[in-house]
Amino acid sequence: MHRIFFIIFLYSSIGLSQSPNYNDSLVTINGTVLDTTASISFFDMVVIDKTTGKGIFGDYSGKFTIQVKKGDLVGVSVVGYEGQTFTYKDSSYKPVYNITLYLQTRMVVGNEVVVKPLKTLEQLKEERENIVKREVPTISGVSALQSPITALYMAFSKREKTKRMVAELEYKEDQDKVVKEILRVYVNADIIDLDSDEYEEFITFLNLNPEFLKTASDYELIVFIQEKFEHYRRIQEGF
Repeated sequence: MHRIFFIIFLYSSIGLSQSPNYNDSLVTINGTVLDTTASISFFDMVVIDKTTGKGIFGDYSGKFTIQVKKGDLVGVSVVGYEGQTFTYKDSSYKPVYNITLYLQTRMVVGNEVVVKPLKTLEQLKEERENIVKREVPTISGVSALQSPITALYMAFSKREKTKRMVAELEYKEDQDKVVKEILRVYVNADIIDLDSDEYEEFITFLNLNPEFLKTASDYELIVFIQEKFEHYRRIQEGF
């Protein structure tokens, strides 16, 4: 009788020790975020797999679908709301999980300050597309033949050189303003962890190509800035 009990116990122990660990298995998460106090659209919802650092944007209806490993930590961030994280690490395995998250408005308590509202990604994309360089008159080859004196003036005049320099500086300033607004949104959404006094230095480090800034999709831009931010931090840490 004791021998039979020992054999059953032994097999049970083997069965438990060999139970599969699904935490490295890919699962699909279908999520919905809701504000119970208002019916609104979510223009700036970002869903990030915090284990890998990769993320997606949700749609305007508050829904998202992301594929991650079952044991990964997932974060959801919407501008103006408290961020939320969750994981299915300790849950029984299913290929698809459905989740509803109820958002709470972010409360800030402190000294009275002037708060500049964050722009939406849609507004920033429109601003990116509309960055243009102020035109400064130039002389073409044909015009130079017709008016060589004017051509020489435009080529060598300190005033004309100054006008071009001012146009370049204004163009760069417009770019930096838009990039700074983008970084504010990313920091608020926990995509990057940048202190307010690091913005100028990081914008210089980014050295964004103007054409890329104007034409990149939101996803392309977020991936690029994430990778540059990781590089920026590694340099700071001496690696």
